Amino acid sequence: MSVVSSVPGFSRRQLWLVLGSLMLAVLMSSMEISIIATALPTIAGDFNAFESYAWVGTAYIATAAIGTPLLGKLSDLWGRRTVFQATMALFVVGSFLCGISQNMGQLIAARSLQGLGGGAIQALAFAMLGDILPPRERGRYIGYFTLAFVGAALFGPLIGGLIIDHWTWPWVFFINIPLAAVAMAVCHFALQLPFPRRKARLDVAGAVLLSVMIGSLMIGLEVGGERGWTSPLVLVLLGVALAGVVAFVAVERRAAEPMIPLRLFSNPVVLSSMLLGMCAGTIAFGAGQFLPLYFQDSLFVSPTESGLRMLPQMLGVTLGTFGIGRLIHRTGRYKLWPVIGTAVAVAGLASVSRIDGSTPYALLVVPMIAMGFGMASVFTTSSIASQNSVEFSDMGVVTSTIMFFRSLGGSFGLAVFGTILNATIRAEIPDRLAISGEAASDLIREPADIQALPAASRQAVVDTLALGVGRIYLVCALVMVAGFVAAVLLPERPLRDRAGLSDAMEQQEQAIASMPAPSTSPARTWARTRDR
Repeated sequence: MSVVSSVPGFSRRQLWLVLGSLMLAVLMSSMEISIIATALPTIAGDFNAFESYAWVGTAYIATAAIGTPLLGKLSDLWGRRTVFQATMALFVVGSFLCGISQNMGQLIAARSLQGLGGGAIQALAFAMLGDILPPRERGRYIGYFTLAFVGAALFGPLIGGLIIDHWTWPWVFFINIPLAAVAMAVCHFALQLPFPRRKARLDVAGAVLLSVMIGSLMIGLEVGGERGWTSPLVLVLLGVALAGVVAFVAVERRAAEPMIPLRLFSNPVVLSSMLLGMCAGTIAFGAGQFLPLYFQDSLFVSPTESGLRMLPQMLGVTLGTFGIGRLIHRTGRYKLWPVIGTAVAVAGLASVSRIDGSTPYALLVVPMIAMGFGMASVFTTSSIASQNSVEFSDMGVVTSTIMFFRSLGGSFGLAVFGTILNATIRAEIPDRLAISGEAASDLIREPADIQALPAASRQAVVDTLALGVGRIYLVCALVMVAGFVAAVLLPERPLRDRAGLSDAMEQQEQAIASMPAPSTSPARTWARTRDR
């Protein structure tokens, strides 16, 4: 006999099988973000392409931003399970192509494909979480998803460092393939549930305009940092991005099933959650890879030790997500936590911005914990609040839209932060060593090569990298001040006690129980109602 869970319509076994499969998929996609951080300095040095350092992350996050609303909408139309499996297949193909890349251009292109699948995996996982769990219960169970995030965050940098220290960097990507195979197999059987779906036309024009808009903006920001903001190419790209925004809004107003329904922007809870997610995404996805760069290229620690040094931030994420999720479940209130979290994050980011080439690591531990706690408070609360504020039929699109703005913030942050770092290198090192900007960029290679430079050149590189990373985190602190304002403006609404899938599961069980004829088996009824 099945043990009834606290979630209507699910036995305890059913619930944990579904949640376990989603956590496994989230672990896989989250691992890719953390594992690459400690490997990037070595990869950039191997290809002698430090100026493209930020593009490896930008390509992933930019396509994740494009794919998240597109695949989220497809999951509303075609069913969660089918689209979820397709996103994992895209992620596997992209990981394989990353591993066999022969230059930085190929790697960036492969990361674009990988990001298209990886970003949607997390968005769809949280959309299904919204289908299954009532908002108030979600505060309790979302803590368990922290195990996937924290597991990836804790072990990702360590695994990345070990691979770089003992094998070769392509295995940073190849390791995803067996993990994805297991995740796809488990999800195939666990997610045979009656997820909501409806017949409608896909907004192709909106998808194309969204892709053009984001692609033009990201390329324009990156090229602007290299060629100058008055370059004709940069002006054309930014003009195309602006025109894309205008055209996208016009198309979405008329679309029967828009990619991003404009009515969501009139919902104050969703709007505040979007702004909060964008600010936190700028720090989490945009600035996350620059501290490992500082540890390796300024302090000359190994990739493995660099990964270990990021653990305080992951501790903050654990405390934030697990603790706040439990408090939301107990109190039924969510507004206070992002206000506290963003304020704490501002203090942590401002402290990190003061680093130089000789900052003791002990001085960074508490600020890193504060940064992690602040980001976790925003991500946890914005997901619960936004899903609670819309109808069940909009669960997929609102979840993917929130994820889209997080990814958009990360894409924008990576492009801007890469520009800040490159501009700092081209301005500071020439002043110290009386060399050209191009020659200054050539000095930034693998950590071992930097350490082997003459003393004056080495110190100039160490101090300049620390200065550039410090400037990045100062900008992050200012961004999180905007997040604090959005948190203060976030309305609080009562959390629902039932989820959209609860009714469907209970109706399915009643239909099976009331069937008089043995010729129609429960298995066949299940097959007819499940999401294919």
